[in-house]
Amino acid sequence: MSDLRTMMAKEFAELRGNRRFLWVFLVAVMAMGVLPTLTFANHHGHFGALGTILLVLYVLFATVAVGANTAPDLVLHERVGHTLDYLLTTRLSARVIFGAKVATAFIVGYVAAMLAIGVQLVAAAILGGHGFQWLYLAVPGGRIIAFGMTADVSLYVAVIGTFVALRVGEQRAAYMVTLLSVGLLTVPFIAGWLRLSLTTAWIGHAAMWLGAMAVVLGVIGSRIFRRDMLVLYLQE
Repeated sequence: MSDLRTMMAKEFAELRGNRRFLWVFLVAVMAMGVLPTLTFANHHGHFGALGTILLVLYVLFATVAVGANTAPDLVLHERVGHTLDYLLTTRLSARVIFGAKVATAFIVGYVAAMLAIGVQLVAAAILGGHGFQWLYLAVPGGRIIAFGMTADVSLYVAVIGTFVALRVGEQRAAYMVTLLSVGLLTVPFIAGWLRLSLTTAWIGHAAMWLGAMAVVLGVIGSRIFRRDMLVLYLQE
């Protein structure tokens, strides 16, 4: 556990010094917080049921945008900074290296979602003209999406993005493949295999299944990730 904390501390230190990451993080949070709220305030005068549902979906967009950028960048930034060479000389296990990158990307994506929620609540109070309101946080289904499903999506994106970056080796390609993996989650609904519902029970079950799938993918990724993947990546 101490090795995992040490590795995560290194990852966060590198993110703090990465201006590109900071800009993407800030833009995603502000864009998914202010712009949707501004749109509904201007066109509807109030948020209503449809508006609040769409607002919480924008929180998921913030998670995906930040996570899909961060997970590959944690790998690619090390290649530029030549810290992959250092990792290969340490006693850190492959699971610790992979797990630290996934955990860091997960935390960053989830924090982005929580900040986007805060920005939306403040923006709604200022732009909506109706004072402070809890929007989707006032209903159980909205809270499940805001706090539960964002965590599931953040973990899913972190696992896929990290693993893909080690295979692809290029920022834009890894970003696009990660986004495509998120788009694949909608295929069962588009194809009619699953029925979309906005009931609290359905949302709760969907969040549990998505979370379980993300955890399983994380376990699989940690088992098939090997240290020689870093060697091959460094030699590209």
